[in-house]
Amino acid sequence: MNQLQPAAPITAPAVSEKGQPDREMQLAAYNAAFAELGLRFRWDMQMFDWLCGIECEKTRVARYIEDFHAHLLKAYEASFLSELIFDKKSEYMRAMAGAGVN
Repeated sequence: MNQLQPAAPITAPAVSEKGQPDREMQLAAYNAAFAELGLRFRWDMQMFDWLCGIECEKTRVARYIEDFHAHLLKAYEASFLSELIFDKKSEYMRAMAGAGVN
């Protein structure tokens, strides 16, 4: 007989041992931010891992833009774009945390 299975319980966002948000959650938040801002960026885990070698998130985003989308720098400052992306990514992280996404 077909019966509905109870939904999995909602839990707090996954965090690393250092109390940092889960890398997959961060990656999803970045990609959601890119999409919402109309940017044709899409990071995979390999790219994200490489960029995570850069300590500061805003510098990380600016470096990516400079290396892979330099044409945008004709219209915008890298610091402006990285701030915009970081702020939007942070909104997504807060929303996921509030929804208990992990």
